[in-house]
Amino acid sequence: MTEGFEEMVRACIAAHDAVMVHGTSEMQLAAQILLKMIGDQLAKETRYPVGVGDNENYG
Repeated sequence: MTEGFEEMVRACIAAHDAVMVHGTSEMQLAAQILLKMIGDQLAKETRYPVGVGDNENYG
């Protein structure tokens, strides 16, 4: 994760907080979707491959 991505995440969280207080229901939904998409991207970037010995269901 780059410094720019981290900065964007912080800005999106701050915007989400403001939208949840002052925004319309449509704006709130958009803010929630944005955070979900960020979370999905973070999970994708931090996912580690499962090795043979790491999977109890292997074999």
